[in-house]
Amino acid sequence: MMDLGIPGLMPAHCCGCSGFVVPVCESTMNLAWHLHNRNRFPEYAWILAHAQTRAKGRQGRVWVSEPGSLAVTLRLPDTAENLGPLLSMATALPLIRALADIDIPACIKWPNDILVNDRKAGGILIEEKQGVFMAGIGMNIRNAPENSVMENFFHLPAGCLNISDVNLSLFDIWRCFLKNILDRFSALTADPAAVVREVNTALAWKNEPVVLEHTKIFDGPAIVLGVDDQGRLEVRTNKGIVHIRSGTVTPRVT
Repeated sequence: MMDLGIPGLMPAHCCGCSGFVVPVCESTMNLAWHLHNRNRFPEYAWILAHAQTRAKGRQGRVWVSEPGSLAVTLRLPDTAENLGPLLSMATALPLIRALADIDIPACIKWPNDILVNDRKAGGILIEEKQGVFMAGIGMNIRNAPENSVMENFFHLPAGCLNISDVNLSLFDIWRCFLKNILDRFSALTADPAAVVREVNTALAWKNEPVVLEHTKIFDGPAIVLGVDDQGRLEVRTNKGIVHIRSGTVTPRVT
């Protein structure tokens, strides 16, 4: 693979899909786009890194992912376009099903995080360029990173799968995730209304008090009602029902 100019990059296969494994990189998302530009990254191709030095997150956030965490970017099929703003949550649904298969209950923290034992254990980042969709998937497996100041303030600690006594290798966990994505993603893209219904059954803090921040519409205490067909969070506030397109939601300490 030296012709690609990526040190340590090795070809791999999982669930019938071609992929790559790299010991360390800046970002699996950036590498995925690099491989796509060289026509080496078809639909359902994936790249897994054992560590990232500049991993990508929501709103341009950057962090370091340590060894022992799952860091993968997967190219989604072009039909992902059908899901529009529901895409990140739709991608989370097969992951939650995969975790249930190994006896780990999980739920979706709107708009793109996965909670295990009420702790943020993973997240999904979607990037799109000219009709091509990439999903960055991160999951804390062996340990949880230190919390940010905001997470500490709102009592939302980071979590990891080892809290649930998971005894699977990093690659075995990825195999569980990819198998569920392959089994379910076509049906999800064909029925966005079903995605909304399923997301609402897996949504964290539904009918519970939360605090909203950085929404540009309403910041403060609210009650989560659900997710609508545009992927917005529907909440009840002291000003009535509000639909949130972006922002941060955390549990309210009472």
